[in-house]
Amino acid sequence: MASGLDDSFLLLTFLHNMGHVGEDRAVGVEEISTALQMDGVRVKEILSSLESDGYVARVEVSGRGVRFYLTGKGVIKVCSIYT
Repeated sequence: MASGLDDSFLLLTFLHNMGHVGEDRAVGVEEISTALQMDGVRVKEILSSLESDGYVARVEVSGRGVRFYLTGKGVIKVCSIYT
């Protein structure tokens, strides 16, 4: 896998392309890590940074733990790579 910003964009586009764009579609770190073949610690670091920037948000799901989804700002960020 690429590193730095490339990993951030990879994660953002994954969330977008898989439809993880709302609380009801949130996904866990393990699922992201498996899908992207990326270390879970690295995924957590990226998610933390993206959350700080407002591109992703977290939600606590009963029985499933912390899950993440793309925010409206995150959708705009992903779409900006195509323009």
